[in-house]
Amino acid sequence: MKLIVPVLMALLLCIAAPEASHAAPLKTHVAEFTVVGVPDSEALKVTLQGILTSRLTPSLVQLVEKPDQAEILVSGSYALFGTTFSLDALIKNRGDNSLTKVFEQGEGQENVIPAIGRLARKIDAELARKPATLAAATPAPPVPSPAAVPPGAKERHAIPSESSAQSSSGGWSSAPLDGEFVSMATGRTLPSGERELFLANERTIRAYLKGRELRQVAEITIPAPGKILAIDSADLDRDGTPELYVSIMDREFPGSRVYRFDGTAFALIADDQRWFFRGIGTDITSRTILVQEMAAGGTFYGDVRELVRAGNRFTTKNPQKLPRTGTIFNSLRVAGTAGSGYYVVLDGDGHLLLYSPGGAEVWKSSDSYGGSEKHFKHESLELLRSTGDQYRWTFLEQRITALKDGTLLVPHNTGTYTVGNNRSYNKHAMFAFEWNGAVLKEKWSTRPSPGYLADYAFDQDSGEVLQLEVVQRAGMFSKGRSVITTNRID
Repeated sequence: MKLIVPVLMALLLCIAAPEASHAAPLKTHVAEFTVVGVPDSEALKVTLQGILTSRLTPSLVQLVEKPDQAEILVSGSYALFGTTFSLDALIKNRGDNSLTKVFEQGEGQENVIPAIGRLARKIDAELARKPATLAAATPAPPVPSPAAVPPGAKERHAIPSESSAQSSSGGWSSAPLDGEFVSMATGRTLPSGERELFLANERTIRAYLKGRELRQVAEITIPAPGKILAIDSADLDRDGTPELYVSIMDREFPGSRVYRFDGTAFALIADDQRWFFRGIGTDITSRTILVQEMAAGGTFYGDVRELVRAGNRFTTKNPQKLPRTGTIFNSLRVAGTAGSGYYVVLDGDGHLLLYSPGGAEVWKSSDSYGGSEKHFKHESLELLRSTGDQYRWTFLEQRITALKDGTLLVPHNTGTYTVGNNRSYNKHAMFAFEWNGAVLKEKWSTRPSPGYLADYAFDQDSGEVLQLEVVQRAGMFSKGRSVITTNRID
């Protein structure tokens, strides 16, 4: 009899343990950080808040925007003393008003983001203990059976965002890079397993090797007053060495360039190209480069054409007439069955539009997507007289990427201040769509993440989405910060 009671208790614990491990995520609000000891404290408050929220585990945390919606309140602080920093978090359980403190500290700016990752793991560990306490104060709603889910309900697919050291799902994040980068392109996968990665800000292009870490191997700067709008990579002559196609605005006209990258250095093979570039395809060995010219006054001109390389000379072929709202930067031609196809376009308001090969509009989304801060300007006396703005602003939209199975990847940036031509985005998400013959149907989307998504690429071989995210804006005392993250599409 004495042995029966312990055995029964052990069985009960085994039965209860799976239930606890499948508790619903806790509604959590992470407040802006309190920052002490740094010059640009206002910008850093939001940046640290964003980095911490992106590293909390989604299975434990359901982020909410307002404190009164939350079961858990997290308040963070960052203090810098010389080169030593301290990261502290206060966790308040609104169910029983209990308070828990966790902290991390370290030396040097390069160790701040890894420390935030460790802080997030400590917060995760504390939250994993909370559901039983909250259950009494906040009854969970009943979980519907599969039969109760209404037909056609959206199925969300979350891409994990933890660092490779903490995540078994393939997520990875680089150390922060100084500067606000505007565009990204991928190169070859080397025998070592490292991947070539190219990043550009408005004046400089860098080549990196991405392995367990991001390692810079080359850099080149374009002549002033040129401004880099976008970079794309391809191997048009199929010699195994990538070329980098750089769309540049030089004063008020394109002055684009083409570089060859041999693994250690850039070599200029063409400059002063009077068109813009856009790479199409997820594999560098088969990727094509499209080009389009620009007319006087800052408007896109003529058909999109495919670029052909012959030595260091470039010609074009296969002209494609775009829909009336389409440009090289906001449209994509998607092949259909039996030689048919359609164009998908992101218009100036962020709506997705589908056009038939003949140019007829067949569908338009009710929601908005895309959102980019990249732009160029042209002086316009006509606009000055009609609107009071002496410039025509042209924004380069986010890439639309077609995967081999027909899925379309479309990013979405949102922000607190996006009035007129003044755009400042601070959250982003990724959406996947498929065309069912009548509408573009959403297949999945990621939950919003902090930071401005400047560019992204899809690696067909690994199934990873590589994202270029601006996590800190440039200011009087800072050049800004960017990171590269990778997440796998299952």
